[in-house]
Amino acid sequence: MYYLPKANPLYEKITTDKVLLPELLDKLGKGHFTGYLNHATPGFESYCIFAKGKLICAISSEGERDKTGFEAITLLFDKVHSTVGEINIYRMTADLAMCAYALLLGTKVLHGEDVRQVDMKNLLARIKGQDMNGVVRFYTDKRSAMMFYKDGAPFGFYHDDIRTIETTPDEARKVAALPGARVEVRSTKSVEELMLYDLLQMVNLHKLWEAANVRRISPQPKTASAPARKAPLETVAAVGQSDEKLAGLVEDLHEVAMAYLSREGRVLIDRCIDEAGGSAALLDNDRTEALLRRIEDEARAIDSHARIDEMVDLLKSEIAGRLAV
Repeated sequence: MYYLPKANPLYEKITTDKVLLPELLDKLGKGHFTGYLNHATPGFESYCIFAKGKLICAISSEGERDKTGFEAITLLFDKVHSTVGEINIYRMTADLAMCAYALLLGTKVLHGEDVRQVDMKNLLARIKGQDMNGVVRFYTDKRSAMMFYKDGAPFGFYHDDIRTIETTPDEARKVAALPGARVEVRSTKSVEELMLYDLLQMVNLHKLWEAANVRRISPQPKTASAPARKAPLETVAAVGQSDEKLAGLVEDLHEVAMAYLSREGRVLIDRCIDEAGGSAALLDNDRTEALLRRIEDEARAIDSHARIDEMVDLLKSEIAGRLAV
């Protein structure tokens, strides 16, 4: 579970059946919003952090699984379609948004160390000397307090679920002094560097949303139909050992293609895989390269304005990631 400041709420406890999430995210971007959106249901939480209208971070967590970026938004949309939950939106300054990013995806400098075992004076000196951006968080089972840093200097303090960012570290010191208190430190890049990355410019939210809706109303079988052409015997043997992995990979390719080409993306993936001789082609490097070239060519014919290069890069990443384990 993640802990982000809940100061300065814009909206709280809006049920997901009362909003169209792609439109809401679009409006936050166009409105130059700075802060974060949170969605939660039992066993699931998702965060989207904005800085001056740029979506610099998306993370979705379910059980022990964390997804970021494109995959996080896909998982978020699937959850919103399948389960009614709540949306909360909190305003922040750009510097606080940077620190919220650190809490979610920042570099772990310390992770849950016993405060009594840490030389705090030396730690704070290091933070200052390294001009660190990020967060020092003290916590116990019942309490949490944060100190926010920019360029090595503290600029705000927050504890528990209060509604303001404080100007003094009094409560942070109290939490740090509690029996069993632990400390974590996370650092990150400057907000200007983080803003060079904008998910809203990289992902077609409306097509991702439509793809999630398609999966909800018309679930597809996990295994593909038998291919017309036969793969080599050694490849068939590999498929026999990897059916589940290949089926999962094909579903991942469906999701990526649908994000850029809507329903035609799923049809395109199925058609090209069938023409390549079935999903076993994904186990052969040369056949996979030929398959991706075919997908790219046909995708451009379907929608010449879609970000096809980006789509193909994601397809390559999915194939490499699935087959690497």
